[in-house]
Amino acid sequence: MKTSLFGPILFGTLLALASCGGGTSGTGGSGVTSTGTITAFGSVFVNGVEFSTSGATIVLDGNPAAESNLRVGMVVTVNGSRSGSSGSAARIEVDDAVKGFVEAKPDANHWTVMGQTVLVDDQTRFENNVQPGVGDFAEVHGLVVADGTISGGFIEKKNTPFPAFEVKGFVKNHNDASKTFDIGTLTVNYSNALINDMPNPVGNAWNGLLVEAKGSTCATTPVCGTLTASKVEPNGPQMQEAAEFEIEGFVTSLTSTSDFVVGNQRVVTTGSTRFEGGVASDIAVGVKLEVEGVLAGGVLTASKVEFGDGIRIEADIDTVGASSFTLRGLPGITVTANSLTQFEGGVSGLNNLVAGNHVRIRGRTSGSNTVIATEVERRSADPRVELQGPIQSITGASPNQIVTILGVAVDTIGVAFEDVNRATFFSQAVAGTLVKARGGLNGSTVTWSEMELED
Repeated sequence: MKTSLFGPILFGTLLALASCGGGTSGTGGSGVTSTGTITAFGSVFVNGVEFSTSGATIVLDGNPAAESNLRVGMVVTVNGSRSGSSGSAARIEVDDAVKGFVEAKPDANHWTVMGQTVLVDDQTRFENNVQPGVGDFAEVHGLVVADGTISGGFIEKKNTPFPAFEVKGFVKNHNDASKTFDIGTLTVNYSNALINDMPNPVGNAWNGLLVEAKGSTCATTPVCGTLTASKVEPNGPQMQEAAEFEIEGFVTSLTSTSDFVVGNQRVVTTGSTRFEGGVASDIAVGVKLEVEGVLAGGVLTASKVEFGDGIRIEADIDTVGASSFTLRGLPGITVTANSLTQFEGGVSGLNNLVAGNHVRIRGRTSGSNTVIATEVERRSADPRVELQGPIQSITGASPNQIVTILGVAVDTIGVAFEDVNRATFFSQAVAGTLVKARGGLNGSTVTWSEMELED
């Protein structure tokens, strides 16, 4: 799906870009290749950079397109120039993740499309707010999370005539004798497919590769089962050298927290790598990252690693509802859970949690004081309270500053600052800075004792 609408599977677009010559262009700033999700318009915002589209070539499904064809939630590769938080795009190429029939919807957050599990949440966008039903043909844009799993960013219901089937993912169970392999639960038969850009298929050489397969024939519908491919090609970054390279994606494998893979792009960090929204020890398989740095020999040496879910909380549960809960001593914060939330510590869902349980939460913000939990772990009873998130505001004068995080006013009187003194801390801490506050629960209030910068 090299060039199809969205693709928080941002990786394939780099291939398409490289096949068109790669390189850098644009006016002003330094050359950059940036692959990630479109987050806003007024130009195009990708990976925190506003790229001007004036004069840019836009490619969708292999065809020229206009900016009006782009949508928030699509994954694109931008080739152009950048200076700070603004840039100029010379080429924008869109990459979708899967095209096919919606085969099942086990629940609101898990769909099956062409044998791939599509994760749907509150950030998934739908064309004209229309959600395809089971049996409808859909085009899904999203990032590959793991084998057979895609995080949906933008989904569009397609009407007849159907476009060709497409699927993107990691090859497994490759069998050169039968000319087949699997992506998720889908079998791909490539006996009559064009495979010129793929490595020699002898043996199991393709296993683990990120590829895109497309064809017009499925064994059955709406459950495809086997796709008869007309073309199979590599997907993901194919560039070897780039002075400025940015990529958004999920960690799919990990050698160490300084050597890991985002999508299919190897990333290494150094002592000078800057971390935002988390720390190096937070890097794990399944964590969403945005990485920028220098690409050399196909390896991205990161100058910055930014986490997509930098909220960390440890506290006691106060109240539990059908899909959310609140926390003692942290008034105003609502933690929501859905079928994508992972539960640890002997619990399988909110129905196993009760008021007074001590939990650790990992998640992302949705609004000023709502946290969408990606992981909830029940732990042994403990008065300890931790709150990590970006600063919303700082009020008051030294030594009486109040730091507001997720709507919680943290009184810093008597607080010890890790590694720095108060003056240094507040000279570096501004709105948006990621910090962690620690304290102890006394009844229904928290006495704060420590605070540190997490950036």
